[in-house]
Amino acid sequence: MRRTSEQLIQELSKIVDSHFAHAVVECYVEMQQRFLAGDWQPTELDGGRFCEAVSRCLLQMDAGKIDHRKLPGEIRKNLLDQSIPHRLGSKDRYHLAKVIEVVYGFRSDRGAVHISTEYTANYMDSMLVLHASKWIFAEFLRLVWNQDRKVVAETIAQIVQLEHSIIHELDGKPLVLARDISATDEVLLLLYHADNNRLSRAELREQAVGQNPQNVSVAIFRLIKNKDIRPIAEDEVALTPNGQKRILEQVLPKYTPQK
Repeated sequence: MRRTSEQLIQELSKIVDSHFAHAVVECYVEMQQRFLAGDWQPTELDGGRFCEAVSRCLLQMDAGKIDHRKLPGEIRKNLLDQSIPHRLGSKDRYHLAKVIEVVYGFRSDRGAVHISTEYTANYMDSMLVLHASKWIFAEFLRLVWNQDRKVVAETIAQIVQLEHSIIHELDGKPLVLARDISATDEVLLLLYHADNNRLSRAELREQAVGQNPQNVSVAIFRLIKNKDIRPIAEDEVALTPNGQKRILEQVLPKYTPQK
C-alpha cells in the first residue's frame, strides 16, 4: 500500500498524539527534501527538531505520558531508567536513546576538527545526521506499527518526494517533469527514483518519454563508461555510488528551485 505523508500522519495520529505525529513526519520529510534539493546546510537543525518529536512519541509509547515541552536529554533519562516500569523493550529503548543523543548533539555542539578537503564540515555532518535520522524513523515506525522492516522501508521511500517534485508517478509509471533535460540526467533521475536503483534498458527508453531512444542508449553507454551506472543481470543497469553523488551534487541542484 502506497502512503502519502498525510496518510502516514493520519495513521500515526491513531497511536500517538496528533501534534507529535505531524512533527515527526513533517520534520523528517522536510529534512530529506532539502538535502536532496542540494540545501543540506540546515540538516543539523532539522535533525534536532526531528529528534525532539520522536523522543516525545517514545515517551508517550513507553510511559503513556504526553509532554509537548520535554527535550530529548530528559526523555533519554526516562527511557534508560531501570527503576521505573516500561512498555518498550530494553534494547529498543537503549539503541534509540543512544542514536537520538548523537543526532541531537549535532544541533549545537559539533566540534571543528575535520580531516577531509573534499567535503565541508557541514556536508559531512549532514550526511551522518541524515542517515542516522532515517534509521531512527525506521525503528520508530517499526515499533509504533509493529510491522516488519520491509514494510517500513517501503513506506519511507514512498513519502519522501521533493517539495518541487522532479518526478511524478501515476499508476506506477514515473514521468520526469523537468524541461530541456538531457538524456543523461533523465536516465540518472529515473534510476534514482526506481526501486533498488535499477531498471532495464528497455524500461529506461520507455520511461524517458521526452528523449529519442537512441539518445537514451548513448547516455546509458556513457554513464557506464564513467562508472555512474553499471550493467547487471541480463539487460538491467544499476546506479553506483558515483552516480548517486553526481545526482545529489550536480543533477538535482540544476532542476530544483533553491529556497
